[in-house]
Amino acid sequence: MQDKVILLGKIMYLAHINHETKLEQTLAEHSTTVSDLCKGYGEGIGCPNLAALCGLLHDTGKAKQEFQEYLKINDPEIRKRYRGKINHSTAGAKYIFEKYDKSTDNFERFTAQLIALGICSHHGGLIDCIDLEGQDLFFKRINPEKEIYFEESIHNFENDCVSQDELETLFLKAVDEVKTFNEKNRSRLGISGDEITFTRGMLARYLLSCVIDADRFDSFCFEDNIVTKDTPKIAVEKWEKLAENLDEFLDQKPIIYDIDELRKEISLSCKAFGKKTSGIYRLNVPTGGGKTLSSLRYALAHAAEWNKERIFYVIPFTTIIDQNAKVIREALREDDLILEHHSNLVYEDPLDENDESITGADEGRNYRLLTERWDSPIILTTTVQMLNTLFLGKAGSIRRMHNLANSIIIFDEVQMIPVKCLRMFNTALNFLSEICGTTIILCTATQPKLDKVNPPIRLSAPADMVSVDFGKFRRTNVCDERLQNGYSAPELAEFVEDKLENNEKILVILNTKTAVKNLYAHLSAKKLTDFTTYKDLSLYYLSTNLCPAHRRNRLERIKDDLKIKNHRMICVSTQLIEAGVDISFDCVIRSAAGIDSIAQAAGRCNRNGDVQCRDVFIVNSSDEKLSGLKDIDLGKKSAEHVLSDFAKNPAGFDNDILSQKMIDTYYQKYFTSRDGEMGYPITKEMISKKQMDLPLGRSIFELLSVNEKSIQAYNTDQHLQTRQSPYYLCQAFSTAGKFFEVIDQNTTTVIVPYDEGSDIIRELGSKASYTEKLRLLKKAQQYSVNLYGDLEQLLTKEDISPIGDTGSYTLNTSSISYDEEYGVISSSDAELIF
Repeated sequence: MQDKVILLGKIMYLAHINHETKLEQTLAEHSTTVSDLCKGYGEGIGCPNLAALCGLLHDTGKAKQEFQEYLKINDPEIRKRYRGKINHSTAGAKYIFEKYDKSTDNFERFTAQLIALGICSHHGGLIDCIDLEGQDLFFKRINPEKEIYFEESIHNFENDCVSQDELETLFLKAVDEVKTFNEKNRSRLGISGDEITFTRGMLARYLLSCVIDADRFDSFCFEDNIVTKDTPKIAVEKWEKLAENLDEFLDQKPIIYDIDELRKEISLSCKAFGKKTSGIYRLNVPTGGGKTLSSLRYALAHAAEWNKERIFYVIPFTTIIDQNAKVIREALREDDLILEHHSNLVYEDPLDENDESITGADEGRNYRLLTERWDSPIILTTTVQMLNTLFLGKAGSIRRMHNLANSIIIFDEVQMIPVKCLRMFNTALNFLSEICGTTIILCTATQPKLDKVNPPIRLSAPADMVSVDFGKFRRTNVCDERLQNGYSAPELAEFVEDKLENNEKILVILNTKTAVKNLYAHLSAKKLTDFTTYKDLSLYYLSTNLCPAHRRNRLERIKDDLKIKNHRMICVSTQLIEAGVDISFDCVIRSAAGIDSIAQAAGRCNRNGDVQCRDVFIVNSSDEKLSGLKDIDLGKKSAEHVLSDFAKNPAGFDNDILSQKMIDTYYQKYFTSRDGEMGYPITKEMISKKQMDLPLGRSIFELLSVNEKSIQAYNTDQHLQTRQSPYYLCQAFSTAGKFFEVIDQNTTTVIVPYDEGSDIIRELGSKASYTEKLRLLKKAQQYSVNLYGDLEQLLTKEDISPIGDTGSYTLNTSSISYDEEYGVISSSDAELIF
């Protein structure tokens, strides 16, 4: 007998059942609610009806006896065996595509494919349309070999949920929207064919984002037995109140140094710039210029002026999110409006995303809901999370994308965007700005020339938010002290010791953890024997071998020591300290790297200009092996070229290693040397890591745009004498999404026994409830370290051990341990240190 709900004599098919509460949600109710939500999300790109139709048809395949019987299974073990095996995401896609695929109207065919792609991909990422071997996976996806009871599903859905006439009316409205989108896409000044095609793919991703978010959000609300009602848009009056709070906070800041007056001028200029229309702008401010709060001041003024929906503050390092979040919360006095999203650990939900039977709630869902949706007015997140939202193939990342529309995105330290991502980054930002009405701010003291990359980022006019005289901010004198063969650790220790003669507080930044550890070990050994030089001297070590809680505690101790007059201190660190960390030393010693890195390091010296000029020394360490750190290595080589030019003609660079001329010349050389890498080439190592058998010579940018070689392979396989594409969307979305990694290091996250970390590890290994383990995993972010090596390698070497059934790991202390001074160390490290 067919399982059904009967209401007033009419069969009502179900979308969800909560087997704990016995509540049921009809397919008509779910489809209509998801469609309504999608319509609102689609407004951000000018395609409300396109998104609404996609939402309306997304679960058409549930209107069949097979799926209804699955929903009624009460036994969780039996239900688990069927989970994900009953196809319900194909019927709607097949219906809309086949209905219009033979149309003589190109836009009807394009619209049908967009909708079909969004429907059949809604329980994962976008599928490959044409894969790298030239296979038509889009056709295979909507024409599966396994029986899907297509006719039954369509017949029942039309009787139960929506009529053909209603679908036809909605479709024609969607076609008009796609025509308008296409005109806007093609008419953009200076746009290339690659970018046009890439932008079509971004539309498909945006559409899928709407469906995933609406579907999951409505399911969440049903599970909690609450009315599905999306978060209301923040009122202009609220933005104005937040701006007033920030004004009051900044007005209370005392003017102590000359630089404080300069910061105030920049801040007020940013506020005034908020009245400018949406676009892509640069905020080029020297280190220590107060760009965090100045850019926020701009964003609040702009949001109030132009009725923006959200403000995103994007930071390259998790190490400085806490610091910036603390300042922003203190300034705005509205904690509930601010979300921090920078999770290193993944929370595995025991419910498969294909499971439509709901089994109850847990306390961690609210945080997961917020971080997966990005639905707060002000969101602080990392560059990794933002780029994942734009390019990663996972549904959780795609889900957030639509919330970027009609928002303000501030990229702090934009020079940290990986070179391999630049073509995609530029194209995505052009899409957000020109199609989605999003305002983009590129912040840094060392602006890369992104408008010279192909394709270029299209800056608005005027491009620069403020005009700053960098000379007024000059607080350091950068000296090139490199040796031909580099400094050994003992030689570098002597160099540092020599600088103690005239400097109380010294910061040394090196490029590798090994070099940092070796120098620190030599300085520690000298401190134990040379009581004259090192008497009453504090010595600190910082690297990512320390977990975040450990680093934070040590940074607090360093900041406290910096306040003590007539007290000497040396801090030896990797580059984690040089970007955005609000800290100031008397002298900085920086291992040779890109000019942008040297400028960031100099920003930790004489930060407030309380002394007229302090020294920053460029050195080179013979302990540094940079073969595995390509960005640093190539940045260093480009810097060496411009430092050589500077040595020959200092006046040509305004007698300043950190002058704008030096920075511009550096980026010109650096980008020229790496032009072939900017489209994210797929390397042999990447293919091996993913255990895929694919040809070389492809790039992620190409897969997400024209996918030319795949189309050629398709035409050859079909014996077609043409270069024409079989569809409007031929991208290999899924393959690109699988290969995309912002940081291509082979690392595994482990929880370490530092401070509360020991208790967390013990409790995770106990019989604690899922809810409690989720809470512990969230807390464990602060007690985690990334180890080099993939999971399988580390387990085989017995360097790590699993913690119960949580999917998390900790150190196996027989071969690798956590040291109070150095953080994670191996047995060989211990021999070196001790």
